This record gives sequence, structure tokens and C-alpha cells, in this order.
Amino acid sequence: MQAVLTELESLLAGLVERDLPGVLVVACSNVETLYVAQVLARLDERSDSDLFLTFTDAAPTAASLVDVLADNLALQQANLAEQLNSSTALPALPALARDPAATPATRFRALVDHVLDLLPPGDHRLVVALLPSSLPPDFSVELAEPLLRASQHPRVRLVLRDDRARPAHFIAATTCPDDPVLAYSLDLAPEDAVAAAAAAARDPERPAAARIQALMELAWLDLGHGRLADAEQKFSGCAELHARSGSPALAALARAGLGDVQRARGDLVRARRTYETALLEAAATPAAPVTLQIAVALADNCLTLDQHLDAEGYYQLADTLAAKLLRPHARADVQDSLGVCHRARGAGTQAARVWNDAAELCRAIDYPQRLHSILGHLAAHHEPSDRARHRACLEEQAAVAARLQEARSC
Repeated sequence: MQAVLTELESLLAGLVERDLPGVLVVACSNVETLYVAQVLARLDERSDSDLFLTFTDAAPTAASLVDVLADNLALQQANLAEQLNSSTALPALPALARDPAATPATRFRALVDHVLDLLPPGDHRLVVALLPSSLPPDFSVELAEPLLRASQHPRVRLVLRDDRARPAHFIAATTCPDDPVLAYSLDLAPEDAVAAAAAAARDPERPAAARIQALMELAWLDLGHGRLADAEQKFSGCAELHARSGSPALAALARAGLGDVQRARGDLVRARRTYETALLEAAATPAAPVTLQIAVALADNCLTLDQHLDAEGYYQLADTLAAKLLRPHARADVQDSLGVCHRARGAGTQAARVWNDAAELCRAIDYPQRLHSILGHLAAHHEPSDRARHRACLEEQAAVAARLQEARSC
């Protein structure tokens, strides 16, 4: 697996760093979109000058997908201004981006042009990745193919997803005579991944960093299959090796894996101490995605221990990080749990305020799974005092449940 991801990372880095604009079509499965997003996140961490915008949201149509992208950008304007070191408020999104009469490709290009106008002069590139976790049926016709045919702005690098099982625009990209158009098929078969990771970890010819990374992959696989003793041994070794090699962020990630093992065993008190150590290690690095992951794990652990005040603090840290990283789905998840902490401490009004904000966020980014949970909390909160709001929450929750059931049956 690591060799494949390294190859993909090299290809993406070449696309971003080249002097010409470019488009990369990645054919992959729904699950594999997460790996592509992680590779882009690593490139983002290494780049001080380029702006990365990665979208993994699912949507039923290409038009609704562009709606989601516009909503995300509108919600994250303040954080985007911070990333761009802008001291003034950013202008509103262009009307064309919301125009239902315009094609999805035209609306998407309007969003890209809007962000390009915000980039400061100099060697700053815009990397936009459309990696919906579930491809709309008209994605290829309405978005991908028009974008492949269109000339790209010199500062834009575009990554488009296709379905490896039923490739559409991927095939067009492989035969495209235009040099900046690239195609890559990502295939991380589970059986091959385990064998490849084991072989890489044992290969004395490989660099130490690659062998440690392969060992980490095996540790996560051991944890997922309940082989806790094996996972513990591997995570402990990886944490020590990364610490020795001067990789504190990766050491923190390995230590968090050790905390996950302790949680799986039911040793929550020990897991909390391990997560706290990992959080201190990660917080001293610029690896915000790692810090976010550990903060959420620590908050969840504290919530399970009924340590609600501590859990609140860690959830609030995670909410701040998710906002800075432009991860609205993670924010909605965190705010759901943050409201639970407030309610457990008797701060019902504060909990309702957090849940209402989270519900608005879920509606804006089209996140029905989390919205269903939040509406249940709000319905229970309003039941004794406000029957009208209680009923409205239950009705909306039922509509969301029906939508989710319809999606599962498709």
C-alpha cells in the first residue's frame, strides 16, 4: 500500500510543482478517496505558498455537488482569509456560482475564479480536488468532461475523481493528447495491502522511514482485527522509532494508536494519559490534522469516563482545528458531542445553542447522517417546555430518516 501511495504522492507533487497548469484524474473506489485526500493533506502541510481545497462531500447530482462546494466556501470564508493572510473580509461568492440556470461546470469555474482573485501575487498555486465519496451519476458529463476540455488558469491544479469500477472520463484522460492532463488508477486491494505492508516492513533495503510507515499500517490492521497485543507492540515501537528519528507528529500519531488499543481493552484511564502525551507531542508541531485526530479521540475518551468538563475543552479545541482545516463535517461531528457534554453538566440552554448551530451547518453542507442525530437531541431538549419545537424537530428528523433509508436502498 505504501508504495502505491508514495507513487501517487510523487505524481501529485509533480502536478502541483510544474510550471504549467494541469489536471489529474484519479480512478478509485469510494473508500480510496480518503487516501487521496490524506496524500493531498500531506502535500498541503509541506507547502507554505500553495492553497489546497479538497472536497470529499457526496451529492446526488453534479449541480447539488457545486451547491455543497459553494456552501462550504461561504461558511469557511473567515478561515480562508486567515490562510491567505488577508486582514480584510473576503468578498461574497459570485452570483454566477449560485445561478441555477448556469451549468455545473460554469458555476464551478466561477468559484475557482473567485478564489484565484483572492490569492496574493507571486508563486501561489491553487490546488482544487473534487473527490466526492460517492460520485453523482452525471458527474462525468456535467463536470469532469467540460473541465477536461476547458483550458486551465496557469495557477490552477485540478484533481478529479472517477469510479475505478466504471471509469468514464478516466479513459478520456488516458488518451488525451494534452500534456497537462494526467490519469492514475489507484488500487489498494486489502489482501495486497497487507502483504505489501508486511514485505515493506521486513525489507532491509528500504529506507527506515518507509519501513516504520509499513509497520504502522500493520498496527492499524491488527487493531481493526482485534489483535490487541500485536497492535500494542507495533504502535509502541513506531512511537519510539519516530521519536528517535525526529518525527514528533508521526510519533504522536503512533502513540495515539496505542491509546486506541488501551480504549479497546477498556483501560480508559490509561488511554487518557496516553492520548494527553500524544496531544502534547502533536501540538508542538505544525501537523494540525494529527492534532485534530488526537483531540477528538481524547475528548471521546473523557466523555466515556463521564469527565464532561475536560471533554468539553478537548472538543472545543477540535472544533477550532476543524474550522481552520476547512473540515465542516468534522466540525458537525464535534459539535454534536460538545452539546452532549453541556447537557450532561446541566447546561441545557448552552447545549441547545450548540446543537442549533450544528444543525444549520449540517443543512448547509448536506450532512443528513449527523443532522439526524442532532435533531434527536434537540427534540428531547424541547419536549418538556416547547411542544411546537419538539414536534418540528421530530418531523424534520423523520424526513431525514426517510431520505437516508432511500439512499441505502439505491
